[in-house]
Order: sequence, then C-alpha cells, then structure tokens
Amino acid sequence: MQIGLFGGTFDPIHHGHLLLAERCRGDAGLDEVWFFPSYQPPHKQVPSITRFEHRCEMVTLATTGQPAFRVEAIEKELPPPSYTANTIAELRLRHPEHDFSLIVGADCLPDIPKWHDPKRLLELTSLIVVPRPGTPLWTAAELATAIGVSPTSLRMKIIVCPLMELASRDIRARVAEGKTIRYLVPRAVEEFIRERKMYSK
Repeated sequence: MQIGLFGGTFDPIHHGHLLLAERCRGDAGLDEVWFFPSYQPPHKQVPSITRFEHRCEMVTLATTGQPAFRVEAIEKELPPPSYTANTIAELRLRHPEHDFSLIVGADCLPDIPKWHDPKRLLELTSLIVVPRPGTPLWTAAELATAIGVSPTSLRMKIIVCPLMELASRDIRARVAEGKTIRYLVPRAVEEFIRERKMYSK
C-alpha cells in the first residue's frame, strides 16, 4: 500500500491537521495516512510537551471514523531523541510491503538539510509537500543541492491544500485563557482536554 506519514507533536491535534491529511490522502493517491506523534522532539523541551500517551489519545479520538487514518506510536519504542529518519527506517523494517511518503509543509523544506541524516531520510521515503502562503516553495533540485544528493534521486510531489490558520500553540493559549476552542479541534478532543484540565494555567 501507499502510506503517507504525518508526524508532529499534535499538542493538540486540530482540524487543520485533519484537513491536510485528508487532502494528501485523496490527491496523492495514498491508501492510508499514518499519524506518528513525536515522542521526544529534538528541537523542543520535553517538560513543555504534553504526555505522549495523552497526545496519542487525542489523535486517536480525532481520527476515529476515518478508516484510512491510523495512529502509529512507534517513537515511544525507539531511543530518544525522536529523529524522523530513524522512525521511518524502523517503519520500513517492520512493514516492507508498504511504500512510504513523508507529508511536510513547504516551510519545512529549508530545514530538512539540517535534520538528522537527511540523505538517509530521502533514501527511505519520498516527500509530499504542501505549499504554505508566503513561504517560497523549494524545487526538488534546490533541496537536493542543499542536501548534496542527485536531483534524480529525490522523489517529491506537491499537493495544494486549503490551509486553515490554526496552530496548536494558539489553541493551548486559548484554553489557558478560558476561551472556547469549539470547532478548532474535534469535539471529542475538546472534551478530552476539558475533562483532564489540560493546558490550564
């Protein structure tokens, strides 16, 4: 099967994430999209991130009802910090029957050359890139040059998606201020946050 991999902290997951995943699934011809919450992101302070189990539960609640979506908690089993190249390598080892594509925003492309083992990453997976308003869209040749690989070895597909101006940090801030997050996140996620008093000051 053709599998799209969608990583992030998802703290919390919101409707923007879900819209992007569904558009990529349909327009990129994916059979499934696997959400993999980051266990210990190398660029974030661990104490500032919500418990991994809670973030996974919110993604599960948000994706219930779409059988083509799956939550993959593999990063908890791998040595931290959570590097995408290592995660995808392990997924390919466990699921050799699938072809994987990594879903990223165009704003991430200039950062990929600074990621852990970017050459290995691009050997393991193709890229599905979603343009961002106001962000220059690197070509495959530009990314390949920045990483130091042949442009012919880089597989990249552009999927245009209507983007919602949502950010998890803004949702956390609204909760902390006692403001509503209705329609920003799925109802089940909203209730999960409320019942556990998450993000409150």
